[in-house]
Amino acid sequence: MTKNRVYCKTDKGRQEIIERRHPLTFRQRNTLILMDCAKKLELIADAIPLTELEKTVPFLLEHGFIVLAHVQQAEERPVAARDRQTPAGAANTAAATLFKQTSTQPPLTQDTDIIEKVKAFMLASTDTHLGLMGADTIARIQRCRTAEQLIAAAAFWHMALRESRTGKEFAAIFMEQVKFELRSGN
Repeated sequence: MTKNRVYCKTDKGRQEIIERRHPLTFRQRNTLILMDCAKKLELIADAIPLTELEKTVPFLLEHGFIVLAHVQQAEERPVAARDRQTPAGAANTAAATLFKQTSTQPPLTQDTDIIEKVKAFMLASTDTHLGLMGADTIARIQRCRTAEQLIAAAAFWHMALRESRTGKEFAAIFMEQVKFELRSGN
């Protein structure tokens, strides 16, 4: 397994994150969440041990939850090229993109007050449930300036809470609250 590979969720993978239809393990689900078409495996290995990734990534590939980033981009290119050829095709692509954004999730807030409140909540919960073991998570959260950055940091924060003795029972609820605040603050 190459550490510099980048993987993307497939439609099946995105549905699994939302609906939880398949019996994925904790590590499989967390690995799937982190596959965002941007992070190299070496970065994901900071959150999930490489030995675990060596088992999980092939499983997710085999079951159609993820694909290599360049494979997904190659599949999307012919559709985009065809749609650019006609004005109707371009309109259809724009409408499909708009529909996908509005039907699945509202856009993230750009309100700095809400972003700072969510950051404060995440920092307080990290301090409460992780203590000194949460230093890396706290540093990651403190570096965030936008809702997009907070959502990315929230994946690591959520996993850290789930691994902690006192935070595991609150991790899912806290994550849902963070996502709700960052999406409804518009």
